[in-house]
This record gives sequence, C-alpha cells and structure tokens, in this order.
Amino acid sequence: MALYDAFVSYSHAKDKPVAAALQSVIQRLGKPWYRRRALRVFRDDTSLSATPSLWPSIEQALGNSRFLILLASPEAASSPWVNKEISYWLDNKGADTLLVALTDGDLAWDNAIGDFIWREGMPLPPVLKGRFASEPKWVDLRAYRDGADPRDSRFIEAGSDFAAAFHGLPKEDLLSQEVRQQRRALRLACFAAVALLMLTGVASWQWAEAVAQRREAVAQRREAEAQRADAIRQRDRAERNLEVARKTAENLISKIAQGLQFVEGMRIEAIQQILETTRATMDELIRSAPDDQRLQIMRVEMLDEFAKTYRAAGALDRALAATDEALTIMRKMAAELGEPTVQSQLAVVLNRAGDIRQELGNRPGALAVFEESLAVTRALLAIDPANARWQRAASIAVTKIGDMRLAEGRLAEALAAYEEALAPMRKLAKANPNDPDRQRDLTVSLNKVGETKLAVRDAAAALSIFEETLAIRRRLVWADPLQSDWQQDLGNSLMYVAKIYYRSGKKPQALAAYEECLPIRRKLVSMDPGKVGLQRDLSMTLGTLGEIWLAEGNQSAAVALLEESVAILRELARALPSNSPLQTDLPRGLFSLALAVATVDAPRVRTLLQEAIMITDKLDREHRMDREFADFQRVLRESLSRVSVRKSR
Repeated sequence: MALYDAFVSYSHAKDKPVAAALQSVIQRLGKPWYRRRALRVFRDDTSLSATPSLWPSIEQALGNSRFLILLASPEAASSPWVNKEISYWLDNKGADTLLVALTDGDLAWDNAIGDFIWREGMPLPPVLKGRFASEPKWVDLRAYRDGADPRDSRFIEAGSDFAAAFHGLPKEDLLSQEVRQQRRALRLACFAAVALLMLTGVASWQWAEAVAQRREAVAQRREAEAQRADAIRQRDRAERNLEVARKTAENLISKIAQGLQFVEGMRIEAIQQILETTRATMDELIRSAPDDQRLQIMRVEMLDEFAKTYRAAGALDRALAATDEALTIMRKMAAELGEPTVQSQLAVVLNRAGDIRQELGNRPGALAVFEESLAVTRALLAIDPANARWQRAASIAVTKIGDMRLAEGRLAEALAAYEEALAPMRKLAKANPNDPDRQRDLTVSLNKVGETKLAVRDAAAALSIFEETLAIRRRLVWADPLQSDWQQDLGNSLMYVAKIYYRSGKKPQALAAYEECLPIRRKLVSMDPGKVGLQRDLSMTLGTLGEIWLAEGNQSAAVALLEESVAILRELARALPSNSPLQTDLPRGLFSLALAVATVDAPRVRTLLQEAIMITDKLDREHRMDREFADFQRVLRESLSRVSVRKSR
C-alpha cells in the first residue's frame, strides 16, 4: 500500500504558497470530523525532515506515492529538481498517474502532432515532451499563484479535481460528500452530548435514590442493617456510574473543544452551538454532585478549552467570558482549599485572562490580573522555592508586568521588573545548559533588560547584555541551523549590537554585524516569503545599512540597499493598507532614499518627498498620529521646500 496518495512537484521560488494551499484542500476534502486528514499528500516543506541524503528521501517518497501533481510554470520547467522528479515518475509510474496544475505560462495541445505545442517559456519540463498519449486534463491555478485561501469556494472546486481522482469518485460526489461530512460532524457532536446528558441523568437519579435510602435507614433503626447494606450497594453503583460519566465527559469536552480549534471556515454560531450543548451536559453532571471537586476542576478545564477555541476563531469577547467564568471557580476553590495544585492552576488561568485582556486593549485590567498571578506564584515559591516550573512562571508574570510599565513610559519600574525576572531565568539556564528552551528564555529576558537600559541611555550596560545574548544565540543556531526562530533571534541580536557599536564610534564592528545580519534576514524571507514580519525585518536591515553606507560616503552601495528596502516597503504597504505601522515605515524609507540620491538625481528627490508627504497626510487624516510623527511631517515639508527653492534658482 502506498504511503502517500500524491506527491507535489513544484518550483520553490514561485509556487510555495499555492502548493501549500492546494495540499490543505486536497487533504481536507472528504475528511471525517474525527480524522486529521482524508488523504496524505507529500510536499517536501511539510513531509521531509532534515536529512544529509536529500534525493534518496525524495526518491523514496516518489516510490511510495500513487499520483504526482506537477505545478507547471516556466520556473518549474527550468528546475533541475522538478525535471529529476518527473523523470523518475515517468520511468517508474508512467504518465497516466501524472496530473498537471498550471500556475504560470500557457499550454496548448496540437491534435495533429499529438502533443503540446512546445515554445519558449513552456511551463512543462522538457522530459514530458512526447510522453502523453492524448491531451491530459489540466487544472488552471494561475489566478492563485500569489496566494490562495484554502477556504475559497472556487479554489476548493479546483482542488476537488485532484482529490476526486485520488478518492476514485466523481467530482460532484466528492463535493456533496464534503457537505455531508460537515453536517455529520455537527450531528455527531450534538448526539454525543445528548447521550452523555442521559447518562448523567441516570447517575443523578441513582445518586439521589441512594441518599434517600440511606437517610431512611438512619430513621428506621430496626431495619437499619438491611437497608444500610442496600443503600451502600446503591451508592457504590451510583458512584461507579458517576465515575464513568466523569471520564466520558472529560474525553468528550477535550475532543470536541480541541477539535473545533482546527475546523476551518466553521461559523462562530455553529461553534457556540456545539460548545453550549457540551456546557449543558456538564451543568447537569455538576448538579448531580455539587460538592465533587474533580467535577469543578473539569468545568474549569472545559471553560479553558472554550476560551482557546473562541480565541482561535477570533471571538475574543466570548473567550474572555469563558476565561472569567473559569477564574471565578478557581478563585473560590483556591480560597477554600489552598492546595498548591489548585493555586498553580489558578495562576495559569490568570495568565490566560491577562493575555486576552491585553489583546482587547484593556491594559489596566491585564496588569491587575498579571499582578494577581504573580502574587499566587510567589506564595507557591514560599512553599517550594526550588520548584523550577513555578520559578519560570513567576519570571514570566514579572516580565508581563514590566511590559505594562514600559508601555506606560515608566522606564525605571519596567527596568526593575525586567531585572527581577532575569535572575530566575539565569538560574534555570545555568542548571539546564543543554536545554535550548531554557537558554532561549534567558536571551528573551536579557533582551528586555538590554532594551530598557538603552532607553535610559545606559549604552555600555546595554551593549554588555546584548553581547551576552548574541553569544548564546550563536550557540543555539550552531547547534540547530534549521531552527528559523533561532535564526530570527540571532538577526535581532546582531541589529542591537550593531546599533550600539555605530553610536559609540566602533564603525568597523557595526558594519561587520550589519553585514552578518543581512544574509540571515534574506535567508529567512526566502524560507517563508509570505511572512510579513520577516519581510519588514529585512527592509529595516537594508535601510539601516544603506543609511550607514551613505554616512560613510559609499553612495552607490547606499542607494542600492535603500532602493531594495523601499521596494519591499511599497509591496507591504500595498498588500496591507490597514496596517498603520507598515504604512508609517514607507515614508521614512522614501525620505532616506531621497537623501541618498540628492546629489545624483535631483528631480527624483522631489518626487520621493512628494510621495512621502502624500502618505503621511493620509495617515494623519485616518489615524491620530503622535507628536514624533508630526515632527517627521514637518521635516518632509521643509526638505521639499528647500528642493523647490533650489529648483527655482
């Protein structure tokens, strides 16, 4: 039996986004709700782990696949890897199981010669010339090359052409089956909840009956022994049923709530309907045993799953309501019991409540909750000071409080919080030198202190901290070069030390750090070109390095770097018009480029400044910009005025 239903062969340079979206659609179509995927599709970015022998791994995957999907484009046609994969398939599987999706270029079939018309820019690899017995059916995906939403109905219909072939079903049957699967998932969840509700009712009735019989046994002493024995048997049977109900509820809540977090395109009303049915079942179960602590803990866990589900769906208000309900229960239990495990779970719920408040913009509410979490964690550490989990939890809570203080401009208080949080992170990193997560925790905490030291103009102390962070992050990247998050961390540290080096007059060290950072930024963007944060990091690095080369008198290098930076910023601003930070970046980049070309292309300076002023005026109309932005606007207008005066003379 083949391990994969399909193998996707494509150009990494151009077709990665549409390949990922197509994989998602094919794997999801016809999928029962309880399964992760309906089909297995091999795509090297998601299916291939790091290996020193790349082609043998790909060859093995090809051999274990039933079909091959070729994303045809001129780039794929010129790719040696794509040609090698197609050659293997034709030699071992034949052209009958090779399916084509056109992402760029044109295809035309000539019945007279029985082959495609081959011309310059042909999107098919050369190895396919003359290999088709008749015109194959191919799917046109050219409209989706720059990005496709796997939930888009037209894209799903295009993907169903492939999925239907893999399932061996007509396309219309597969699409109707997909609709039935979604409806069946909702019915199954509701049926399971109703079944549990019936089981809970039986357990509740038996429990009440046992209690009644036990009371009667006390009142009627003459028949006490016989009735007591019968009541005990009834109680034991009820307790066993209640335990079954507990376990069933626990499994049901976990599977329904966690499963809903990964359902794409489901309306929030449908999610709420399923979750509220689950809540009704839990309420009935708790009414049968209101003093059962385990049931109360289960209710908190259920509400926590609700919060995560709503948060993933973007319904932050409902996520907050679920978290606050869990918080009320945990505060009551913590006050009544005082057990460390309950206190620890209270701290977890508090942190989640604080995070959601922060996302909703309620900074004072978030600060209050984080401070309560810190108080709970400190009380736990008073009981067990050596508990590493509680030490880390306390450090994170203090860091969150520091973030609140920093946002308020209270630098001294923020610095004190960050330095307090740093001490346990140093201790945990020292105790676990081979644990990369603890080492990364330390670098994050160090950076918080370094950034605040820089803000209070203690550059020497900040540089020392950033150099320590840089050394740790170099070791992490050296140990695992494929970990992109650590590569990004390393780039950030290089930017910090370069900035301080340059300000302190250490220009060679600064340039070396910037030059080391730039290829890291480029590599990260090439690995994930659709990630806005990585694109923005690259543009900032290009712009900063360009400004330095301009100050050092290397105008040609400066202009080239600033041109590339502005090109990235233009594209980001065009793609995300509502993102005001990105919109603000563009006029600043335009101003830097205007300064760079001032002595070689005077007419362009005026054009760049006018474009920057137009953007800043629009931002000022649509958003209430700060004083610093107003100062920047004034500088732009004064610069344009000076250019106009020189031109009139």
